[in-house]
Amino acid sequence: MNNAIKTTVVAGMIAAAGLAGWGQTAFCAPKVSGITVYTMGDVQVKRSGERGYAELKLNDMLYAGDAIKTGPSSRVGIVTKGGAEVRLNENSNFEISAQGKLREMLNLSVGQLWTRMLHKMSKINVRTPSAVCAVRGTEADIEQRSLLTVKVYEGHVDVQNSLGKQSLTAGQMTTVAGANAAPEAPKAMSGGEAGKWQEEIKVSDYDKFLNLLKESASSGKTLKTSVKMPDGTVKQIEGGLKKKQ
Repeated sequence: MNNAIKTTVVAGMIAAAGLAGWGQTAFCAPKVSGITVYTMGDVQVKRSGERGYAELKLNDMLYAGDAIKTGPSSRVGIVTKGGAEVRLNENSNFEISAQGKLREMLNLSVGQLWTRMLHKMSKINVRTPSAVCAVRGTEADIEQRSLLTVKVYEGHVDVQNSLGKQSLTAGQMTTVAGANAAPEAPKAMSGGEAGKWQEEIKVSDYDKFLNLLKESASSGKTLKTSVKMPDGTVKQIEGGLKKKQ
């Protein structure tokens, strides 16, 4: 084999090796952070690295860095791979953060979300312009408008910014006037202050979602929750959760 042929063969081997490496790195599928289990109205997603928004549909997978927004009279429900159920109310914007190893992180810039932990190991932080809400084994409502309002229906939520921290338990609520104001002391939540909007989210075709989730499940943890069906009945559901990467 002459030198020219040798050079061509070696160059081809290097190119092939390089392409193989790129195939393993550049084209590997991103890690799933959650799945859409309900949509109503105008719900859109901007994928990480993209400029524009597109329609978010039922059973769509969600990834770290994805931004979701809802329009008027619109709502969306998701389940994260760490075991949090999140329902986003109308006129809301939030992002699934790529940060946070001990807890999953959601960035709520404006709007309202309701969250519930589906197993005891679930942990989630909701970061807003006013404070960070650390949700632990909890059912809670977090709304960021001109004020941040946090309501706890079950469990425990810590609300903290650079000026203070308040710990809320079931039946309590607090407000924060902004990043330059400390969280107010918890107060008892009256019946009229308890939110009901999240109960209007009705999940149809939930079995299909569970099958999608089970296909990626590997941890053996069990997802347990109840869903109000269109006919008014409440359905108990269980499914596997994907192990954290």
